[in-house]
Amino acid sequence: MRLFKLLPALLAASLMVTCAAPQNVGAGAAPVSGSVPDRPEMAESDPHLAAVDRLWRVRDHAKTLMSASCPAGTKRQEPLPIDLSVTPVSLGAADQIARRIPETAILSGAWELSSPNSNFGGLSGLARLPPSEGGGLLTVSDAGAFIWIDLENGAPSGAKIAYMQGRSGAQISGKKSGDAEGLVWSDGLALVSFERDFRIEAFALTACGSAARAASVAALPETYERRNIDENQGPEAIFLEAGGALGFGYEGMLSVSPLGQVLADGTAEWTGQSAPAPALHGFVAREILALPDGSARTLDMFRAWDPVQGNRIRLTWGADETHSLTLSRPLLVDNFEGLAAEALQNGAIRVWMVSDNNFSGGQKTLLYSFDITIPQD
Repeated sequence: MRLFKLLPALLAASLMVTCAAPQNVGAGAAPVSGSVPDRPEMAESDPHLAAVDRLWRVRDHAKTLMSASCPAGTKRQEPLPIDLSVTPVSLGAADQIARRIPETAILSGAWELSSPNSNFGGLSGLARLPPSEGGGLLTVSDAGAFIWIDLENGAPSGAKIAYMQGRSGAQISGKKSGDAEGLVWSDGLALVSFERDFRIEAFALTACGSAARAASVAALPETYERRNIDENQGPEAIFLEAGGALGFGYEGMLSVSPLGQVLADGTAEWTGQSAPAPALHGFVAREILALPDGSARTLDMFRAWDPVQGNRIRLTWGADETHSLTLSRPLLVDNFEGLAAEALQNGAIRVWMVSDNNFSGGQKTLLYSFDITIPQD
């Protein structure tokens, strides 16, 4: 998404975000959060648990989505290999890094990616694939494509591409339909959020590869507090809660980025909460990572741009400055939108970040990885 095009419309955008309490979108009771009971009779005897059961969870819909995305008789197709140039880059001077990145976060890799394939670029959503899927990275492009980035010894080593197919099996084309932004990987399904035409769709990539067609998950709200949402301020982020519920976050403007949740009937509603964006930043990614000790850690990424300061990226994984880092000039920074995280065996969290070059010669596709240590209480 081209953030710089939104700045002249800041005043208009503020109409979307200055109201106090979001309205629900979709039918049913007020939004709730929590885990879902294993036994249906528990939900029937407890009104709160019954309300929680309204939430959409992958495990309840995976079989249906698999069948819709990879219909019986569909022959699996492999994504196309593309040439990938990988150039290690320097983040910046040590003193500038120390001013913006805490000691608990160590840069483990930084590369510029490029390809002679004109469809490589515009990378937005990002997911770390399990070993059964090759263990690399999966990204989505603003141009309606999946791009796999292979990893070797923790560094990018190759790439493949597949063009997204719509529900009919025809290739998705045009910015209106193909502006993919957020990505979640779960049990063979790639869940993708789209701007412009606000929606979430699933693709059975494990079963069908590049032959997977879109299967509808949910239509997302087009209004917030009775105000129309600009097509470029939509669902940049989707994420799975610890209990398996599917959440989404809109970029918003002026430090208010509303959060919502998908309901079991395929509708969606605002939760009444917003992502804690710094001043003039928009919310672009959230990852809720399950840790080996049974706890979970929420990582959020925000970005801002103006012609004087350029790109500014804020990554947070806790409540204070020791749990956040900033990428801004004079460090090497671009339009980072994609975020993925994984728990390492040493107890640290490896965070992957990728930038969207907007298919512009003046921007770069950067891939960074940081290893974050969470101090023990």
